[in-house]
Amino acid sequence: MDYEFITVDRRGASDGIAWMELNRPEKLNALTFPLLAEMFDALQRVRMDRSVRCLVITGKGRGFCAGMDHAGAGSGDFPHPHEGSPAPDHPDNEGDRLNFRYETRTFAELRRLDIPVIAGINGACVGAGFDMACLADLAVASTSARYQVAYVKRGLYADLGGFWAIPKIIGWRKAMEMMFTGRFMSAEEGHAAGVSNYLVPQEEFAARLDEFAREVEAGPPIGQKVGKLMAYRTANLNYEDALEISGAVLPLVQNSYDRIEGVKSFVEKREPEFTGF
Repeated sequence: MDYEFITVDRRGASDGIAWMELNRPEKLNALTFPLLAEMFDALQRVRMDRSVRCLVITGKGRGFCAGMDHAGAGSGDFPHPHEGSPAPDHPDNEGDRLNFRYETRTFAELRRLDIPVIAGINGACVGAGFDMACLADLAVASTSARYQVAYVKRGLYADLGGFWAIPKIIGWRKAMEMMFTGRFMSAEEGHAAGVSNYLVPQEEFAARLDEFAREVEAGPPIGQKVGKLMAYRTANLNYEDALEISGAVLPLVQNSYDRIEGVKSFVEKREPEFTGF
């Protein structure tokens, strides 16, 4: 499907990589409601497509995502404008709540994906963009990346899930510092804090992101999906309860053809060729 504000294509050895680029380079890929609607549609399609083995999200141009484009939203992008209110000067709390739902459904859909999600952070990654990067499972960053919890500079907080995701990625102390001060974090500092798996020079970024995505694509899809499910769903359980769930879901992986291929390739001393069955 063709989109206006994002591009989605298939890459990889088996076309198993869904490659999504935010496509507003003139605005450092700042988010608008139309862009989020396209992204929501694409994520739903990816989620239901068995042939997709991993998702890459990156940005066109010199930015990953500069957060929400409030100027764009204010010029008519809101799905629920406040026009027509019987009290125009009074806050429209219900309209704001529904607008927030339009924003958050896209981020929630991103978190629902059971395949690995890789953020390709090629530049500015601030506000909702930083939330998005922290909701991904993996990340490759260029030395041009920089991070900011920009909300606090507008009197807000990281309301699109950053309050939940950022501490899990960079740790409590560093997250609180960024959420309280809104200061920028460099690519190097972010990498040291755990934002990225790999930090590479800008001229090597595209090649390393593609290489890493292909490494993930080559893995066993069922094993990867169940592994991700277990990691997230048991994070707040005690060890023994987590093991009980593992025992219940293990047959999904153990009885797969990919499990047979994994053993066979090991015996034959060759690389496995996983199919997702």
